[in-house]
Amino acid sequence: MTDTLDLECIIKRGRCVRKMLQKLFSFPRKTKTQRPLKKRKSTGQSLVEFALLLPILLMLFSGMIEFGFMLNSYLSLLDSTRQAARLFANSTPFRLDTATNTIVDDPNFSPSVALAVVDILAPAADPNARQIVMDTTRDDVLVSVLRVNVDDNTQTISSIERFPEGSLFYSLYANQMSAYEDLDIENFMVQNGTTPVETGILIVEVYYGYKGILKLPWIEPFMNDDAPVLLHASTIMPLVAAKP
Repeated sequence: MTDTLDLECIIKRGRCVRKMLQKLFSFPRKTKTQRPLKKRKSTGQSLVEFALLLPILLMLFSGMIEFGFMLNSYLSLLDSTRQAARLFANSTPFRLDTATNTIVDDPNFSPSVALAVVDILAPAADPNARQIVMDTTRDDVLVSVLRVNVDDNTQTISSIERFPEGSLFYSLYANQMSAYEDLDIENFMVQNGTTPVETGILIVEVYYGYKGILKLPWIEPFMNDDAPVLLHASTIMPLVAAKP
């Protein structure tokens, strides 16, 4: 009987020791918290959103391309006025009248400058190159020859003469007006506090109606054959022969 009780006590003690060891060496386990499931967009919904945005993206992208073409045309116009102005900057707008032995206006000077601009934009020697052809009913090339006279006492502009005498500027197709009046020239000569000096000036201007290249239906309302975007480029160059 005693042996049986001792055995039961030993078993109970062993169980107690085991429980104590389990508590001693067991680590608390973190319970995993379940994250809420995110709602995933379906493939069909993404396709619908892309289909709705695609026309807008195409319109923006094509507008950027058209603007690039227009900017390239403007740079070509600006380059043509610079080349023509440099070409004739060392020439003279006057000639000697042998009958009277006097200096008179050369009627061929301004037309030659204007035709040089047209030839630079659409060179006949290279018909395969991308050319800008002037529309004689809307576009124009303007040439102005000026002489600026300065009063030595006041250091101010006393007068501005234009040649040929009696005309403000030369117009190749008689479609546009010059953007440079006498007041604009005076402001240009004295800008940033500069003291004006006597000089001769050659101004070459070109007007061109840009009609668009892509001809897309959402761009044509802004630029088309009937209502093009009017581009204006100009160059001001000193003209030694017109100096007082």
